[in-house]
Amino acid sequence: MESLEVIARPHFEDADHAWLVDIRSRRAGNRGPPYFTLVFAGVDMDPKAFAEEIRANAADFPRIRFRLRSALVVPERTVGRFHVFLIPDEGFAAILRLHDALHRGDIEAAIREEQPYLPHITVATCSTHAEARKIADSLNNGDLDIPGHIEALEVERRTGDVIRRVAEIPLARQGWFG
Repeated sequence: MESLEVIARPHFEDADHAWLVDIRSRRAGNRGPPYFTLVFAGVDMDPKAFAEEIRANAADFPRIRFRLRSALVVPERTVGRFHVFLIPDEGFAAILRLHDALHRGDIEAAIREEQPYLPHITVATCSTHAEARKIADSLNNGDLDIPGHIEALEVERRTGDVIRRVAEIPLARQGWFG
């Protein structure tokens, strides 16, 4: 089955980027750089038309600065697992506004009605709440403070395990938001 999604791959300092890649690989089974998902699968559109609608919805939306300072345990009830999310405290509202702006027009069909959107980067996936809470507590009681910024969006087409970039859409450069 084919799906279309929109993500943002933030820029981080080298040490923070390396730490995020490492913890995601070890604790969440995610390989590759960290990202925020902004539009989840759920819209049946031609990839080119989807990318153009995203481009129009993101037009003039400024780049976003954020800071990851909090870890939160979130259940995924459909599979009975628990995720540990890093949540931005600075920049949270800006990412949320971008998410909402991207879901205008035909892309509104991709909104997940069963749960509110929560800007996050997944750093762990656990089989028990206790295990996830232990990781989140460790992060929250440490010196977690990871600055980053978002300069562009990526439109991706997924077919099974194969992911292909359809478009890269830069955000406006006239200032920083959030």
